[in-house]
Amino acid sequence: MFEIIDLPDSTTIAKLAQRYPMLEIPALEIWLILMRVSGDCQNDLDQFLARHNLSQRKFFVLILLMRNPTGLNVSQLAAGTGVSCATMTGVVDGLLNAKLVTREADEQDRRAFVVAITSTGQELLDRVLPRHYHRVSRIMSMLDETERTQLNGLLAKVRAGLATADA
Repeated sequence: MFEIIDLPDSTTIAKLAQRYPMLEIPALEIWLILMRVSGDCQNDLDQFLARHNLSQRKFFVLILLMRNPTGLNVSQLAAGTGVSCATMTGVVDGLLNAKLVTREADEQDRRAFVVAITSTGQELLDRVLPRHYHRVSRIMSMLDETERTQLNGLLAKVRAGLATADA
């Protein structure tokens, strides 16, 4: 989540550039806009999911399990969502309590557990996903097909730039 709402205006950015000459004004301005839109998207998704008693992490775990009907172990779920195994164990516990997943001993590795989506979890996704996809379509309807393709290419370049940021 992007924590700042009050973005600096162009005068403030110009003053910052005087103090920090390496600051490239157009780059900072577009980065701030990108971060603000990204934060707004995150907040919007959080609010939508909260109406269904879901967090983003629980939602994405359920989607991963829907895509893998034989189940995944905790380390696979953690890797698929970018969190630690300890964090994922807590997420799975919450999903278990809500009866959205099951957790069974892994036949291949008795130290591990396989987590699978339940029919209740699938029913929840069957209610939530159509609404989510409709919302995404409405959000993205402001862009025509060419603009969507351009945005995809531009965001790929930004992502590549992230890889070089600390180089």
